[in-house]
This record gives sequence, structure tokens and C-alpha cells, in this order.
Amino acid sequence: MTAGINDLPNEILEFIFSLLPPYEPLEQCAAVCKRWNLLSTNVRARKKSNLQKGLIDFNLCWKEILHESTPRIAARFAHASSLHRNSMYVFGGASSCDTTFNDLWKFDLSRREWIRPISMGTYPSPKAGASLVCHNDLLILYGGWQHAYTPFHMCTLIDELHVYNIAENRWTIHNQAYGPPPMTGHSATVHHNKMILFGGYQKNMESLRTSNDIWVLDLERLVWKKPAVSDLKPAPRYGQFQMAIGEDHILVLGGTGGVNRVFNDAWLLDMQRDTWVWKRVQIKNKKSTVTHNWCYPACNVGSKVIVLGPTSPNDFQIIRPSRVPPVGRGRPPVEQQRNRIGAAQGVVHGAEPNIPRNNPAPPRPNLPPPPPAPIQSTPTLPGPSVSHKESAPSSGASKQPSTTNGLLGEARPGPSGIRAPNSSTSGPPVRSMPIIRSAFSRQSSEDDHLPKRFNQQVLEQNHMAMVAFSVDSANHSSIASSSRERQLERLRKMEEKILAMRRAKEAEQQQQQLLQQPQQRPAERPILNEANDAAFQGNGQGNNADKSIGSSCGSDPVTPKRVKRNGLAIYVCDVSNILPTAGAEPCIEWQESKNSGLIAGAPDHYTFSTMINGNGELIVFGGLNKNHKSENLCVSNSVHFLTVPTAVV
Repeated sequence: MTAGINDLPNEILEFIFSLLPPYEPLEQCAAVCKRWNLLSTNVRARKKSNLQKGLIDFNLCWKEILHESTPRIAARFAHASSLHRNSMYVFGGASSCDTTFNDLWKFDLSRREWIRPISMGTYPSPKAGASLVCHNDLLILYGGWQHAYTPFHMCTLIDELHVYNIAENRWTIHNQAYGPPPMTGHSATVHHNKMILFGGYQKNMESLRTSNDIWVLDLERLVWKKPAVSDLKPAPRYGQFQMAIGEDHILVLGGTGGVNRVFNDAWLLDMQRDTWVWKRVQIKNKKSTVTHNWCYPACNVGSKVIVLGPTSPNDFQIIRPSRVPPVGRGRPPVEQQRNRIGAAQGVVHGAEPNIPRNNPAPPRPNLPPPPPAPIQSTPTLPGPSVSHKESAPSSGASKQPSTTNGLLGEARPGPSGIRAPNSSTSGPPVRSMPIIRSAFSRQSSEDDHLPKRFNQQVLEQNHMAMVAFSVDSANHSSIASSSRERQLERLRKMEEKILAMRRAKEAEQQQQQLLQQPQQRPAERPILNEANDAAFQGNGQGNNADKSIGSSCGSDPVTPKRVKRNGLAIYVCDVSNILPTAGAEPCIEWQESKNSGLIAGAPDHYTFSTMINGNGELIVFGGLNKNHKSENLCVSNSVHFLTVPTAVV
């Protein structure tokens, strides 16, 4: 008697179905018989519930699809994407060469491959930053921007409305006499037979500004109208996330109003009455919110909103050693401290959106020159003016080695760039204290790259010299060489930290192997354990080389507690209480994440990418990674999936 697949129990057969992509293959299994249909339905429901549970427990994993077959989509960012049945449609976007696309691509989620539909009709203009929503078997595309013809002009905003019929593969343009102005960075959702647009960066007459207007498109007649809205409104913004709460409510999260105006607020729009009403939403646990909630992808999974963004500033801290002044010494005089460059001067409300270019003009530093140093009580020698940070020691006592953590070494400037005053009579050695500073603030290493007129003071007495001519050419070579030496010293310390982290990781792996093999003979133990036994037991046995290895590992510098990582973190917001009962105020709550929201295999720090919700998985595509040091643009065409790890029966 032969056994078949139907002889397997339901648990095993359901586990086999869960290994299939939850799209067309699972639908084909559901069409076999009633038993398979029931099991396929259970698998689909279980995948969605497992994703929601994984977002709560933070039990998730990243998977990347590598495309080696043709056709292959070009790398892009600021594109538009939408989900229709078992496929993800992607339109337009911008490249790293100051160009935009007007192509439409289809990503088959069942086969994990790209398909280029052969479209007909009136194609849209090449653009990026448009909105794309799906209604029945139609794709509605509106707005967007494209690069100007010359680099001296601003981008061009577009107000075209196109409808793509998926069954016929045909584009149709609809020009209306009345409608919203040209815009980009707006958000859109579908309610009943209407598409609701909010916000955006618009062009009115000859001016460009951010907006908080609402426009409604009747999807049956393709007619625009502007509803009546209450006086209380969100601030004008673009780049926000818009989520449909049922058929009569809209939730708006984040956005930006221009330069240095990033919003982390939330608003709820009630569309049940003739006059639509905005309500400000209370946010709980704000410390877990995403820091820049406007250029990163977001989507909703049931009653959860998932946002990908940079790691919190508190997790970007590094430990930098600095020398503490000896006991009995006070702080350096005020006139010896270096002035810091101030932060942003103000807020610009109507600024142009940050549309990256490949070859931008070099920014002009708009920094005020430092004030002249006050008159000192002791006379100074005539000569070129140099800062305290880069002046060479003039006495032999200043060359006395300093004690830091029990080791002899050269006194290095601290994060403030000021050396501790030295004298011939030094106090007892003081253990240096690690100073923790956020990576978002200005570091002292960055000040070395500023022009000399910004990071040094004029120390000549009774002389109000111009700051632009305060650099003496005679000391330029010595200053450059000293700066080079400091950079090499920092690189050497960083290399030592990396090597120490690598040794610690190898030691941890070997310890795990020993725990997994408790019956291993003592003669087969790794060399690292022998070195540790020889170093800690001190019985004089073992290899001397192993002892030296163990002692060298113990003398490595302490590694930083937090390491800056460049992957995207996951932020989860619970919106289940957005529609309260009994007259309570609406509220949302950001959830605490494990490991700062970082998961192994996460996409790189890409902005202007898209993320959509599939069947038990999230699909992330494209994005832009800008190198601020070299002004180069790195654009991606990779596809990442965020899902729950596969369990074993």
C-alpha cells in the first residue's frame, strides 16, 4: 500500500504550506480540495497574526532578494509603489544622475522577479515624488517633481492625473479645469470611492510653499473638490505618512515643514460630518519615536504602524578618552577656551524640499567670526598668533608624560580641544573619565577641518586684527603636520578597538563551543583557553607563547559600549486607541524596541524608499544613501523582506 501526501496529518501538511509564498502558490493549493482550502486559509491567517505578534515581541528577520535574471529594474529613489493582489507596482523615481523615470514595473511576489508590462496610452511625464494608490483594478497616479533643465533652476512640480488600467495595460491622462496645484511630497489614501490628498510641497502662482490643504478626487467621475475643514489644522508639511482608519478617519504622522522643521506629531481627521474636523492626537512614550519621521518608509499592519528610520540619538554615543586636570588645578581661564560655532540661526518655513543632486554647489559657511580675545593680564610675545590647541609646549615640564588609566602616554586634548595645564610640580595621577557625547552634536575632530579663522583666537595684546588674516603662513606646515599626527593617532586607537572587539567575539564563540562539547578532552582545548588558564592560575605551566597571547588580550583598550551602526531600525506605533469611546481623547503609543530596533541583515541607511504590507511580510524597495563627506549619491534597487523566522514543527 502506497502512502500519499494526503495521508499526512493536518499539522504537517499545514507546515509544508507555510513554506510556500503566501500568494499565487498558496491560492493554487487552496483550489485542490476542501481540506487544502481550509489549510491554506489557516496558513494565510497564521502568517498575518505571526507578523503582528512578531512586531510586538520583536521576533523578526530580514531577507534580501538578489536579482540575477533579466529584466532588472534600475536603481532609484523617491518612487511610488502600490500593492495589487500578488504583485507590487513601482512607478518612476529619480536616479543618481539628475534624471527621473516614467517607467512602470511589476514585481511578482510569488516568483520574486521583476516584470516590465508593455503599456499603451498616454505615458506620464518622468517624475519622482508622486502618489500611487490602487482602487479595484486601477492605479491612480498624481503629482510629482522632476529635475530642472539647468542646474541653476529649482525643480519642476507636476499636476498631472493619470489612471492605469491593469487589465488593459493602458495609461489615460485626465486634465481637469479645477483641481489641486502642482505638488509633491503629499500623501493619499482611498476611502469608499474617493481619494483623499493632504499636504505636500505646492506651487501657487509663482511661489513654492508647504501646504496643509485637503483635496478629494471622486474616483467614479474623476472630479476634484475641496471640502470644508475646521479652523484647527496641522502645520503645513510634506513627506508625512497617511493611514486610513476605517472609512471615515485619517491618521497623519510626522512630516517636515522645511529646513530644521521636522514634525513628530500626530493628527486625526474626522470625515463623518459636512465640515471635516482635525484633532490633535496624544502621543505616549515619545522617547521611543523615530527621530526623523518624514523621509523614511512607513506602512500599517492592522493596528500597528511600522516606520523604518535611523537609530535613536541616544544609541549613537561613543566613548572618547580625555585628560582630567590634576587635583588642585582649576579650570582653564575663560580666555583660553575656544569659542564654539553656534547651531542653526533660525527656522525657514517656506524652504524648498531637499531634493538631492549629484553635483551640488559647495555650501558657503554662514558662520559668524569669533570675537577677539580679551586683553590678558600678562604680556605676550610678539609674533604669529596660534591657538592653545595647536601651540607647541615651551617648557620642559610640559613634556612630562601623563598617567592615564595606569599607562604612560602623551597628554591628548579632550573633546573640548583644550589641553590640561601642565607644570613642573604635578599632583597625584588621576584616572581619566570617559566622556560620552552624542554623535549628532559637533565633535572636536570635526573642528580640525574648519578654516583657521573659525577655530582659533587672536592672542595678540591690544590688537584688533582681522580674522581672515589671522593665519600665519610660517606655521602652516607645522600645524598641518601636527593635525596629521593627531588623525593618525585616532586611527590607531580605532584599529585597536576593532581588534579588541574581534578578539572578544572569537573568545565568546570558543566559550560557546566548549559549552556545547562538555566531554571534550583537556588536551583538545583551544589555545585561547590555555592562555587564559596560564594567565589567571599562574601555576607556571603551559606555553609561554600562550601566556603572552593572554596578557596581550588583557592589555587591549576598552571597547565602546555602543557602536554606531548604519542599518535602518524598526519603530512600531500602536494605534488601537486612535478611536476612543466615551468621549476620551485619541492617543497612540510608541512601543519599546529591543536592541534599539536593529535586526541583523537590515537594509542600509537609505532614505526615500518605499515599504508596503504584503501577506505576512513587509516589502522594502529602493532608496538613496548620501555620503555627506564626498557628496556622492548611492541609489539602491534591492528588495528586502521583513518577516517572522520560520518555525520548526
